Amino acid sequence: MSTDFVEFTTEAEFFTTMAENLTEIVGTSIENITETIENITEKALLMTSLAPVAAVESAIENITETTMMMATLAPVAAVMSVFVTSTENTMTDAMTNETTTEHQLTIEDLRKSMDTFFLIINSFIIFFLQGGFAFLEAGSVRSKNTTNILIKNLLDILLACLAFWAFGYMFFQSEGNTFIGTDVGYMLTIKLEATMFAHWFWSFTFCATAATIVSGAVAERCNLAAYFAYSIAISGLIYPVVAHWAWTPNGWLMVNGYIDFAGSGVVHHLGGVCGFVGAVFLGPRIGRFDVKGKPVNMPGHSVPLAALGAFILLFGFFAFNGSTQAAIGTPEDMVIVQRAVTNTMIGGCSSGLTTLFVFRYSLMKSGGKWSLLSTINGTLCGMITTCAFCNLAPPHITFIIGIFSAFVYVLIHHAMIWLKIDDPLDAVAVHSGGGMLGVLVTPLVIGEGGVFDAENGVTAMHQIWSQLVGLLVITAWSGTVSAIIFYVLKLNKVLRVSRELELQGLDMIKHGEAAYPAEAWREIQYLGDDSSLPPHIMTAEPSK
Repeated sequence: MSTDFVEFTTEAEFFTTMAENLTEIVGTSIENITETIENITEKALLMTSLAPVAAVESAIENITETTMMMATLAPVAAVMSVFVTSTENTMTDAMTNETTTEHQLTIEDLRKSMDTFFLIINSFIIFFLQGGFAFLEAGSVRSKNTTNILIKNLLDILLACLAFWAFGYMFFQSEGNTFIGTDVGYMLTIKLEATMFAHWFWSFTFCATAATIVSGAVAERCNLAAYFAYSIAISGLIYPVVAHWAWTPNGWLMVNGYIDFAGSGVVHHLGGVCGFVGAVFLGPRIGRFDVKGKPVNMPGHSVPLAALGAFILLFGFFAFNGSTQAAIGTPEDMVIVQRAVTNTMIGGCSSGLTTLFVFRYSLMKSGGKWSLLSTINGTLCGMITTCAFCNLAPPHITFIIGIFSAFVYVLIHHAMIWLKIDDPLDAVAVHSGGGMLGVLVTPLVIGEGGVFDAENGVTAMHQIWSQLVGLLVITAWSGTVSAIIFYVLKLNKVLRVSRELELQGLDMIKHGEAAYPAEAWREIQYLGDDSSLPPHIMTAEPSK
């Protein structure tokens, strides 16, 4: 509390004491008036007898003296009241000014708080994409490998957090050169300002998404040690470097005009390429192709689980694309976010419906069915395509691009089978196919800064070339680094599990935790015959 405030308090006590004294004086005066009235009464009685005139004159003199004294004291009391009131107001103003000086908020502070809250909430939703991937992959593999695929999805989060926190965010966001960030203060967030923590968490969720894409392509036969290695490499090196190129002011792709708003190339195509390389080095699952090379259907064990995961992913993509603006506090930000989420839904809609009808009326042997899983993948592919341009494209153009996205997905899906590359989740067709299309069509569909923008400072060919070069270098970087990692793992015979493990399943042998243990459902009400129950159940007595 300040010294002025203490002085104000002392003056207030002084004036309060004076006011009390004045009150006593006024009270005394009132008593005098009362006595005077009594005297008037007595003298009025005398007026009827001996000296009426003299008594009246004496009473008038007493009343006049008392009135003059009250008239003199009244202004003084009024002045003292004004001083006390003024002092109290001054004290209140001083306290208010002191508080306002220490905790003053501006419109800019409120805008920053709103932007930070927007980023954190959307980061939570993007993080929940991991649950969508987990359910989709669990439903798409055989029951004997369900626990294995779920723990790999959990490890994606943990390993990505460790690698991105340790050095990945430094490579991505810090100052350095056009290729990579080099400020060691960003390692382990040692010198990172607390105001940047929300951005770190949001960036981490994008990084974890890129790493998770690979797990679907290598499902049911990849060794856990190999999974550790490539998850750390993607989260700590491959993804952060590409993100630095495309999303920082001095990154060489951004400087040369590369546009990729929410990561069609930076996140999805990168993850798809790494998954493709991993699937090639691992080879197909045992039994996926017969001796003549023809594909053999190996369905997953739970369509409901896969569908649940798909709905979670669809929900998460609205936050994935909408939050990339990283702000909501201005009218311009608000418009971009609204357009981004609208285009995300429109692109997924047209792509999903087109995929549904393509598989229904396909002339191929696998066609002729209303395929749920194919429609799910087509919808996701359309949403991934919109990532690159959802902030600038008109929705009706996005709808058209979504139709092309469906055909790209179907084409790559059949190409992978023709090449005998086993991808249980169609991760390459969905993520890499949708990502490539999104990056390449961006200059043709955006209104501002595209090839049809008359005020654009660069030529149409320069813009198209920037997108093509960006796509090629992302493919080369992610493909080369991941190929080195998978080759070293294969050379050391730690890439793929043994034949015996693959045939028996990884859940019990590797983890000791079956996803659907027989003991959980072998009960009398299911069997109708208690002879096949385990002995400990047959002889057990209920506790008392």
